[in-house]
Amino acid sequence: MVVMNNIDTYTKFFFSFENPLFVALIVSVLVIGAVILVFIKVIFPLQKSFVTAQQKHLLEKAELMALFAEMDPDPLIRIDSQGLIIHTNEASKKIFPEIIQEKRNIEGILPDLMSRTNFGEVPSIEKVGERIYSVLVRPQLDNSFTNIYMHDITQIKNYEYTLETYKSRLKSFAERLDSENEQLKKTLSSELHDNIGQLLILVKLKLANMEKHHASEIELDVDSVYHKIREISKNLRPLEFKDERLKMAMQTLVQTVSLNSQIDGSFDFLGEDVVTDPKIGLCIYRVVQEALNNIMKHSRATEFSVQIGNYSDKINVVVSDNGIGIPNEYYSSKEFKNYGTGLFSMKERIENLGGNIKINSFPQEGTTLFIEFYKRG
Repeated sequence: MVVMNNIDTYTKFFFSFENPLFVALIVSVLVIGAVILVFIKVIFPLQKSFVTAQQKHLLEKAELMALFAEMDPDPLIRIDSQGLIIHTNEASKKIFPEIIQEKRNIEGILPDLMSRTNFGEVPSIEKVGERIYSVLVRPQLDNSFTNIYMHDITQIKNYEYTLETYKSRLKSFAERLDSENEQLKKTLSSELHDNIGQLLILVKLKLANMEKHHASEIELDVDSVYHKIREISKNLRPLEFKDERLKMAMQTLVQTVSLNSQIDGSFDFLGEDVVTDPKIGLCIYRVVQEALNNIMKHSRATEFSVQIGNYSDKINVVVSDNGIGIPNEYYSSKEFKNYGTGLFSMKERIENLGGNIKINSFPQEGTTLFIEFYKRG
């Protein structure tokens, strides 16, 4: 009986607030309950809201990226591990109309591209019809899909080709200038040696035998030397059209070429024969001179004509012949050197002074050059 009373006493004491252990247990339970309640009512809802917001953000980001890809003016193609097309943007569909077929293999679109084994950051060059593209292939790390990015570089490649063409032409032009300078030196040397040199030797011999030759005879020889030197000097001196009349100079040029080449030449001139800009006058003379030189050398023509119209607002020049025309190879950068640089130098001269030139040429039907300068007001 006493034992039972003791147990009852201890039990009451243990579950009473006088017992520190009981108080600590109650406090622990309350704290744990509060923590659980905070997690249930606050933490878990916040975590769920954060995950939902993050998923929404990722979805919006994916949709935005998809929209950017769709609006990208450059073609974008996505393929799976088997090479089947699983996504394309509008730019791709415009270039490859057949790409809209479901599950089409990329090899049917870009066969050369897929034959490559090395994909990386270095793009390849692919030609599609008349366009040229830089193509970058980027596989995903897990190889689940591969993105193919294409960028149109046709204009850049055309610029590069044009630049290389001009480099080749400029090189040929420089070589031609060197050749012409050497030829000029040889011609001048020949004139001095064969003509003037011989005349001076003859004068020297006559002076040594004055009793056999009259002074008037020697004077004629000296005059001949003088006129020869003047002729050489005139040919070497650049033409100036400040005071010279273009009509007269062109008429003389046409007559000289016609006489030397045995090709019938005609010349027509309309308007004033004085060109107010001496640079344009000289340019016209040199261009026509080059054109007639080409006619003599290459055209096999039987006749040619030069027409000049000097109007108040512009100057028109037309040079035509009935020869074999200009070969298509002339316009190729690879063959340009073989056919000279005449037209190229003419074009450069004209455009440097603000003029323009148009060339019409057909096989066996001759060539016509249309040149135009607008006068500055």
